[in-house]
Order: sequence, then C-alpha cells, then structure tokens
Amino acid sequence: MGQLQRIQSVYLLLASLVGSSLFALPFASGPTKPEGILSDGYLTISDNIGLIVLTVLVVVLSLATIFLYNNRVLQMNLGKLNILVTTGLFAFAAYLFYTIQAIATLGGGLFMPVLVMIFVILANKNIQKDEKLVRDSNRLR
Repeated sequence: MGQLQRIQSVYLLLASLVGSSLFALPFASGPTKPEGILSDGYLTISDNIGLIVLTVLVVVLSLATIFLYNNRVLQMNLGKLNILVTTGLFAFAAYLFYTIQAIATLGGGLFMPVLVMIFVILANKNIQKDEKLVRDSNRLR
C-alpha cells in the first residue's frame, strides 16, 4: 500500500478515474438523427470504436503506471505515452465534434482528456523529482 501514499500515484489514480468518466459523459449533445453518431442524441465514446480504444488505453496506462513505482524511468516514459494517447483522444473527439458542431452543443466529456493530461503531467513532474532525489542520494554515498 506504500505506492498509494506518493502524490504521483494519487495523480495517476485521478487520471484513470477522470478517463473512466468518459464512459458516462457525452462529448456533445444534439437532436436525434435516424442514423450516424447522433442517433441517440449524444456523441459518446460508444459511437466510435476508435474513441473506445483510446479511452481504454488511457485508463489502463494510468492504472498500470501506478504499480511501476520501482521503475521511475519507465513510469515517466509511460506517462509521456499516456499524454500522447490522451492528446490523440482529445483531437479525435474534437474532430468528431467539429463535424457536427452546427447542430450539437458541447458536452462535459470533451474537457476530460484535458484533465487527464494535467494529472499525468503533474504525476510525471513528481516522478522526476523522486528520480532526482534518488540520484542525488546515490551520488552522496
């Protein structure tokens, strides 16, 4: 349970929870269409397999990174990969919203990838501080 006491673990847990919220929050809402991405009146991750894959990848990367606390370099690299995947998720969701923006209104889900990126960046900064502290203490020995 020691790994959950580190602040970067809390940030990564928050990133995975915020990423998981995308399963419930719509990116946009609008009038129902007989077919297409607004068939139920909402643009959600279930409307596109790419959104589902990217969202699951963001959540899994965030959770997996928590448990790699013994390998801080790998943690930082997975954090960078997570930022890249989250950027792709945001860009793809924004593109889908852009295609329907004339008839749809913005939903709260479109801002969640930005929160995930912020939490992962904060976690990476704290992981980097830990790595510097360990290197400095090893240098003193």
